[in-house]
Amino acid sequence: MSASSRFAVRLRELLNEQGVTYRALAARTYYGKSYLHDLAHGRKLPTPEAAQALDTALDGNGELAALAVLGEGGRWTIGCGTRWRQQDAEELADLLVTALPTPENAVELAHQWLIADPPQRYELNAGRRVGAETVDRVERRVRQLRRLDDHVGGAETYAMVVAELDATAVLLREGNHVEAVGRRLLGAVADLGQLAGFVAADTGRLVDARRFYLAGMRAAHAAGDPASAANCLSALSYLEANVGDRREAVTLARSAYAGGRQAAEATGRALLLERVAWAHARVGEGDLAERALGMVEEAYAGRDPEVVPPWAYWLTPDEVEIMSGRVWTELRRPLWAVPILARVTAHYGPDTPRETSLYLTWLAESLLQAGEVEQAAETAGRALELARRAQSHRAVQRVADIGRLLVEASRTEARTS
Repeated sequence: MSASSRFAVRLRELLNEQGVTYRALAARTYYGKSYLHDLAHGRKLPTPEAAQALDTALDGNGELAALAVLGEGGRWTIGCGTRWRQQDAEELADLLVTALPTPENAVELAHQWLIADPPQRYELNAGRRVGAETVDRVERRVRQLRRLDDHVGGAETYAMVVAELDATAVLLREGNHVEAVGRRLLGAVADLGQLAGFVAADTGRLVDARRFYLAGMRAAHAAGDPASAANCLSALSYLEANVGDRREAVTLARSAYAGGRQAAEATGRALLLERVAWAHARVGEGDLAERALGMVEEAYAGRDPEVVPPWAYWLTPDEVEIMSGRVWTELRRPLWAVPILARVTAHYGPDTPRETSLYLTWLAESLLQAGEVEQAAETAGRALELARRAQSHRAVQRVADIGRLLVEASRTEARTS
């Protein structure tokens, strides 16, 4: 089934599920009834703008918006196999509405970032040709934002990441630059799209997260960087595995690995495989998850620390072990999970409150599975304190989930005692 057919089918399903007529949908979106009818029966292709409007009107959770920008076989239709055109840059932009950060200065840096205009705007206002130096500056700012996000949660970083993404997309669209510079700008948009998706998910903006991940994948594909495109798709699979269609997450994760494994270096391949393992674990496919974890270890063992993509800098040996522990917890194998998670979480502390909080919740859950209720409660309490500090919706939600498991475990214990 083509992407346009899938869009039409899903649009009709949403209309039927919600009992919305074409007349009512036209009133919500300001598109004509005949046009909407043609979209719903595959006679016309939706523009990204129309798809987003329909997605919002029908609470599509990003599905319609995603289908609108995918062509046959799930591949991007704009800029594929051809030179990136000004029109393509404009369509991409329409989709997107130097101190090292430390625990001590991260919040201050975040506030400074929000009140300062990005250099991309200065370049446009000055009317200068966009050259390699400008792209160097943009790429440094992307790296800076990634590290800033290590120390403060999405509540602090969301606005600045989205603003940076918007400014870079406008520079790509309106700036005067040669093709090589344009491709580097596309790469920066791809990295920012992936980061924006992550911080959007961290604040509970799931529709935005899906849109950013897909925009990032599109930009990476147009830039000729299949590894970065695979990372964006893989990040989307991780989101779906946690809050969406878990079976779809398996497909996305495996597709990302298949599409990016040849282009990605060892650390990047390991990251793609981690998300394959997680997706399989979420649907209870233990053998496939275990096999993927074995492939993670094999790929990561061959890494060159000097050659790591900017989007995988954070994948340390501890992080690789954390994912193993999480997978074993998800598969309800606490005898394997608890030793790993207990050992590795001891290396994390208040300097990275969001990650430490999240990882402690997995330790708490594995302890619950092992019947260690008191120890699990103590661990969850530490996680809650850190989650509040991190200003992370995701971390707070995860602690709340563990709290419900603790209540159930306590009730069960009371009934059996």
